[in-house]
Amino acid sequence: MTFLERIDEAQRDREKLAIGAATVKKYSDDQSGNLASTLAFWAFFSIFPLLLVFITILGYTVPRDQRTDILGRVAELLPIIDGSSVNGLSGAWWVLLVGALTALWSGSAVVRTAQDAFDSVWEVPRKDRASFGETLGRSLGFLVAIGLGLILATIISSFVSGKQTVVDLGWFGHLGGYVVSLALDLSLFIVAFRLLTTRAVSFRSVLPGAILAGVSFFVLQQLSSLIISKYLDGAQDTYGTFATVITILWWFYLQAQITLLGAQLNIVLEERLYPRTLVGEARTDADQRALAAYVGEAVHYPNQEVETRFRERDRTARAS
Repeated sequence: MTFLERIDEAQRDREKLAIGAATVKKYSDDQSGNLASTLAFWAFFSIFPLLLVFITILGYTVPRDQRTDILGRVAELLPIIDGSSVNGLSGAWWVLLVGALTALWSGSAVVRTAQDAFDSVWEVPRKDRASFGETLGRSLGFLVAIGLGLILATIISSFVSGKQTVVDLGWFGHLGGYVVSLALDLSLFIVAFRLLTTRAVSFRSVLPGAILAGVSFFVLQQLSSLIISKYLDGAQDTYGTFATVITILWWFYLQAQITLLGAQLNIVLEERLYPRTLVGEARTDADQRALAAYVGEAVHYPNQEVETRFRERDRTARAS
């Protein structure tokens, strides 16, 4: 037995290691890295028009003495802008219109890509996936709902932790701001994992992956904000601007990867797709069920039927 085979056997005998290995294995089998790259691209492309709409709405609705705090919360939520760099905010209808149209187009592409990715993770057959019209309608509705939730949560978080509020809550207020932000992140991923999957899944089924993705999202928020505000702010004249863009790109890319890992964790736990064989041929029952599901995903028509055979056990796994 080779060294790699001994490691493979050891992980199959330990449940927690087996779950982690099976999650990574399925992530690789589904080529989720490619889906994560597409998701990161559309997210990066959509965030600027979304911020344009957000800032314009602030110009219409938020008192001037609260705007700096709210923009600071936006910078913490999505480390894209420096709130202190925006000297004035004023509403302009044409800016709002152009930004809204661009944001809907690019933002809906993010949601559609996420739906395709989650359906691929859950091995939903092609014949059972939503049509383009259904996907577009769902993506627009989800985008609007999430956008309103982000705006509301950001304002609440800013009020709790801001310095210009009526009641100064001190360290407790700052802690409250972090709690609101973390709760928002967790809620966002719970709703996304639940609603953006064609297959009917429960909130309990998506909770483990949502916790992984939500906590990672929160940690990446803080790290990106720290890097941009502490280490890149003084280097704007040389490479700071380029480094900021690279940091943002990596932020989206890493988050997309972790999000799909969280989705893979959900199905591995839900379907008990562990332990998996990492070296050599498929040996476990989880291997055979996973491979049969991969084949079943390729079913395009209701009258199409496919099957997978494994010679070593002389059994057939049917998927339709």
